[in-house]
Amino acid sequence: MSHFFIPVFALILSLIIIPIVRRVSTSLSIIAKPRDDRWHKKPTPTLGGVGIYFAFIITVIVYSIIDKSWDNIRLGILISATGMFALGLYDDLKHITPPAKLLGQIVASSVVVFMGFTTAFFTPRFSDSILAQIPNILLTFIWLVGITNAINLIDNMDGLAGGISLITAIILSLLFWKVGNITLLAMSLAMAGSLLGFLFFNFPPASIFMGDSGSLFIGFTLATLAIARQPQASNVFAILGVPTILFLMPIFDTTLVTITRIIRGQSPSQGGQDHTSHRLIAFGLSERQALLVLYGVAIASGVVAIILESLDYDLSLVLVPLLIISLALFAAYLSRLKVIVSPTSQKSSAFTKLVVEITYKRRLLEIVLDFFLIGAMYYLSFWTVNGLSMSTFALEQYLNTLPIALSSAYIAFLQLGVYRGVWKYVGVDELVNFVKVVLFSVFILAIIIGIIYGFREFSPVIIILFAIYLFLGLTATRSSFKIFDQISSRRTRHEEQRVIICGAGDAGEMAVRWIQMNPQLNYRPIGFLDSDSMNKGRFIHGVEILGGYDLLNSFIEQKRIDGIIITTGDINSHPFIDNILPICHSHGCWIRTLKLEFELIE
Repeated sequence: MSHFFIPVFALILSLIIIPIVRRVSTSLSIIAKPRDDRWHKKPTPTLGGVGIYFAFIITVIVYSIIDKSWDNIRLGILISATGMFALGLYDDLKHITPPAKLLGQIVASSVVVFMGFTTAFFTPRFSDSILAQIPNILLTFIWLVGITNAINLIDNMDGLAGGISLITAIILSLLFWKVGNITLLAMSLAMAGSLLGFLFFNFPPASIFMGDSGSLFIGFTLATLAIARQPQASNVFAILGVPTILFLMPIFDTTLVTITRIIRGQSPSQGGQDHTSHRLIAFGLSERQALLVLYGVAIASGVVAIILESLDYDLSLVLVPLLIISLALFAAYLSRLKVIVSPTSQKSSAFTKLVVEITYKRRLLEIVLDFFLIGAMYYLSFWTVNGLSMSTFALEQYLNTLPIALSSAYIAFLQLGVYRGVWKYVGVDELVNFVKVVLFSVFILAIIIGIIYGFREFSPVIIILFAIYLFLGLTATRSSFKIFDQISSRRTRHEEQRVIICGAGDAGEMAVRWIQMNPQLNYRPIGFLDSDSMNKGRFIHGVEILGGYDLLNSFIEQKRIDGIIITTGDINSHPFIDNILPICHSHGCWIRTLKLEFELIE
């Protein structure tokens, strides 16, 4: 059977089997009813995983018979995946407890390990290959169980788990094709075709869900295929980094949900509408837009995984930290959004208090983020100086001096109060402080490196570039919340009112900021009117100064204005108030004034 026909055959089978399964599931009343901790709004059949499994397994069997390759097929993967499917199907029908489900996952993972599929992460690092198998086996169990449950957790919105898994299966197929592993390629292509057929019925609005029979089977099979591959390179990124980056989206969601629920004193295994997908809806995206964003993250992760595998090891040391930093920033911002969560009666435990103390008060997560930021910016400096490539000597020099760069930066960060700022309110004062932080950091770095190496062996250009990159990195990370807030404020206004702001001075600038920070006002600034004609055509926070007050009448008609906000002091003393009032009344526009004052309480 040609490789091209494997996913096509699986797709056709999936399109045939899933409608039958949907009809049977409905007739047997095996449906998911709407609940407060679930996203769907109508009863929906839940046995879509049955169709995915049979489309996959039939395709693999037919491929093996036609190509006479049954002896080479990985029976261990099929047997363990079938066991995981049976476990999920039983849970869909009878609802088993989480401990029993975990035990079943461990048993299925044992089959994979028994058949010889384990990660080789520790083998190059231990001279005794037998001794290395102990941590390799332990890591394999953690990987299989972790990824299986991660895929299960992201099955919280129409099209999400199926789409992310489809992207993963396609990327795995490309990796298998590049190394010529025909058997595993056939399995990943069969999975891709089965998932594509399922998405025809699961993309919003879904007419069937995959259920645990689908999510557990898919997650386990893909996780097994990821470690069954033989990487082209033997470095740490190829062995462990590629699978991790490949599944970064479900790992990202699982980590976000686990941390935020622990901080709230809620069980991570409890259901809720606080996943990444739900937070993107709260951010202002539609359901389909949220899906496309998460698909984009999965595709980007897949591209980075391919680069890690075969294209450029030097480039991977730039891309991986930048990808991690970007996702970490987005996760930190999404964790602040108000979402509907399941009520919990649990009291804050000592562990919860410890997590809150470390993550928020001690800023541990921010410190960890800066570890990747400093390391990436320092590496980028070496990479730039060496012509976008790294020689062995340059890489060794980078690794030898990285602890100095990290220590210098952390000393400057702590001494000059980087960890005392609030990201949402970063302004000019903080940017000035970042300049001081960077100068202090590279000053310490230059002194230590000058003493140890001397600048004949160590290019001072690296330190200069490090200062520039570190400042840009600090500015970008600390300004990210402000940028996300502005994007969110523009997307969350469903019944927005279009307003013109009279007065482009300090009070007008503050009015725009207040509107952007409070999207619940549902105001959309269309432009400023100002008496100073020199300001015409300029912008304040993205809002244009349209002209003078004499243009108010024409702009209300042209731009469909709902209201006017006056920011120039006492409304009764406004020089054009006598003209503004009749114009607004004639067009049915309301008028409000912005008052900012300190009132004495006696």
